[in-house]
Amino acid sequence: MTWIGPRVTMAMGEDHWLLRLLGRKNRQGVPTNAIVLQLLIVNSLLLTGSFERVVVYIQFGLLLCSLLTVLGVIVLRCSQPALPRPYRVWLYPLPPLIFAAITIWMMIYLVRSHTTESLAGLGTMLASLLLYFCTAKRSNLSA
Repeated sequence: MTWIGPRVTMAMGEDHWLLRLLGRKNRQGVPTNAIVLQLLIVNSLLLTGSFERVVVYIQFGLLLCSLLTVLGVIVLRCSQPALPRPYRVWLYPLPPLIFAAITIWMMIYLVRSHTTESLAGLGTMLASLLLYFCTAKRSNLSA
């Protein structure tokens, strides 16, 4: 085993001016402010609603991320067909399309059966997207 130097960890807030407070680390390199904020958010979710509502709230966002990832693979394969592919998918594009269809069906089911939690999850993702574009625009101005 070879020693290659101190382990460097990076927190998301270090790159974005709006999240810089969350990116601060303690002496051990742990982003304490970010962990405390996450702890407060999770505890408030668990204390204000049932565990099932919290799971549904999180599930909608996870489904959306999975769907966008699979659609991104399809778009990448169509837009850049010459890129080397380290593995092949049997019956491509059928498996990703089936996955996308099932995921969309699950998202529709969640919105119909748990509207409040699903829309709250979607709202959180949209707020995060807005935050991303605000911080990206600000960092481009400072560069």
